Amino acid sequence: MSKTTTPRNCGFIGLGHLGVYLAASLIRAGHNVTIHDLNKSLGDGLVAKGAKWANSAKEVAQASEVVFTCLPSPRAIDAVVDGENGIFCGLAKGATWIDMSTNDRSETLRLGEIANKLGFNTLESPVTGGVHKAAEGDITVLVGGDQKVFAAHKDLLEAMGKPVLYVGELGSAAVIKVITNMLAFIHLVA
Repeated sequence: MSKTTTPRNCGFIGLGHLGVYLAASLIRAGHNVTIHDLNKSLGDGLVAKGAKWANSAKEVAQASEVVFTCLPSPRAIDAVVDGENGIFCGLAKGATWIDMSTNDRSETLRLGEIANKLGFNTLESPVTGGVHKAAEGDITVLVGGDQKVFAAHKDLLEAMGKPVLYVGELGSAAVIKVITNMLAFIHLVA
């Protein structure tokens, strides 16, 4: 993976099995990455690679033009994004939040509407392919949201995975992700 010629200030929240590899890909691509997780030790390896640690989601947002989340549940997403000291408390108007979690479509739309009212851009970009693909920077990225916002952030998404597939308006990627999960389960059972 080659380094970018224009480093961007990115935030990444959620450093679990997938998130740690996705954030590492942004660092490898030459971006300035500020990170946070409830378990600080999950960020140690990324800090050693050049990431900056922040003590809250709000601090990540204050340091970033785009913040990525990769979180385990809709409840966690809501708390990190719209909760006390959350991303929406720290993002500058015109900044972007990109959720890479597997989220409920209605929750994605609800948070997207709040973001829009606050002057933030939103994309959903759940991933599919497994942890081993994320570690290689080869995971499939499904993207839903405004096409212009997608175009402005495609380089960042491509730093984390391939292919990067634009699937339609906000909420579309959540539907496609559920379908891919169902197909994977059927294949596993068959």
